[in-house]
Amino acid sequence: MGSASDHAAKTGERLSPPSAPFFILGCTRSGTTLISRILDSHSRLAVYHESHFYHLLRHDLHRYGNLEQSANLRRFLTDVREVLQRQRKMTVPTEDELLAALMEPTFAGVLATVLSLYARQHGKLRGGDKTPGHHSYLAEITAQLPHSPVIFLLRDPRDTVVAIREKFGTSLKGATALWNAAYLTYTKFSGRVHLVRYEELVRHPTESVQALCAHLGESYEPRMLRFFEHIPDRLARIKYNQDLLTPIDASHIGRFREMSKSEITRVEAACGMGMEAMGYDFSGTKPRILPIKAPTKLEFIIDRLRFYGWNRYRWHRGWIRWKVVLRLRLKYFLSLEWLRG
Repeated sequence: MGSASDHAAKTGERLSPPSAPFFILGCTRSGTTLISRILDSHSRLAVYHESHFYHLLRHDLHRYGNLEQSANLRRFLTDVREVLQRQRKMTVPTEDELLAALMEPTFAGVLATVLSLYARQHGKLRGGDKTPGHHSYLAEITAQLPHSPVIFLLRDPRDTVVAIREKFGTSLKGATALWNAAYLTYTKFSGRVHLVRYEELVRHPTESVQALCAHLGESYEPRMLRFFEHIPDRLARIKYNQDLLTPIDASHIGRFREMSKSEITRVEAACGMGMEAMGYDFSGTKPRILPIKAPTKLEFIIDRLRFYGWNRYRWHRGWIRWKVVLRLRLKYFLSLEWLRG
C-alpha cells in the first residue's frame, strides 16, 4: 500500500506543509471553539469539531497489531468508522475510500486522512481538528506529523476556571489542574506551536487572525471574522456557544470577579507560576504560590462524574470508547496471547 510520503520519494516531490492537517489544542474553555469557527470560515479550511481520536483510540492502539498488515489495518479502520458514525459530523467514508486516500498505515496517517476527507466533503482543500485535550499527545503529534501546524490556546486561568466550572461542573481544584496541565504542555512545546492568547484575540481580532493565517501558510480573508453568519445548527443550539452567534468582543475578560475573594486567591495560588510567566497580574497581594499537583484518582473520578452528569451526549461519547476497548480486550483475551506474556 503506497503512502503519500512513498509517492513523494518516487517522484522527487516534497510534501507541502500548507496541505498538512492542523491542530487546535490548549486548555478547554480558552477560545478553541471560537478559533475553530474563525478558521472554518476560510475558503480553504475545514475544522472537524472535537474528534477526540487520541482519547478514544490511541491508548489501545497496540492491541490492533502492526497496522502495515492489511488485516490489522482493516480492523482499526472499522473502529475509526464506528467513531465517525457515532459522532455524526461527516459522511462516513467506506473502508475502501479510506484505504484509497490513506496517507500512510499509521494512527497519525489515518487521522490525517480522515481530516483530509472531511475537508473534501466540505469543498475545502485542507482539514484541521479542534480537540483541546489533545495537547496531552503533543509530543506524538509533532513527531509523527512534523509538517502539521499546531495552534495552542491559553486564557487567564481565573476566567478559564469560571468557564470550566460553569459548563462542566468541575471542582475548583480540578479546573485549575486542567489549566496547569495545558500550561505545562505549552512550556514544553512553545517553540513548536503558535500561541493564541484569548485576551489578545478578542481585543485585536484582525491582527491575531492575520498572524494565525501566517502560521498556517494561508492568506488572510476578511470573511473569517464574519464566522458568526454561518455557525452550524448543532453548535448554535448549545447554551455555551451563544457568543459564537455575534461578532467578537472582549466582554468575557475579567469574569473571574464573579468568584469569591477566597476562590480567586486559591486559583491564583494554584496557577501562580503560570500567571507570572504569562504576565497576568494578581488581583491583590501576591499569594504564596503552591506547587502544581494533579488531582488524586478519587478527585478525578468525582470530577468525571460531575462532567457526565445527566448529559446524554457525554455518556454516549464515553460509551463509544468503552465499546471499542471492550471489543479489543475481549479479542486479546480469547487469543490467549496474555498467557505468553
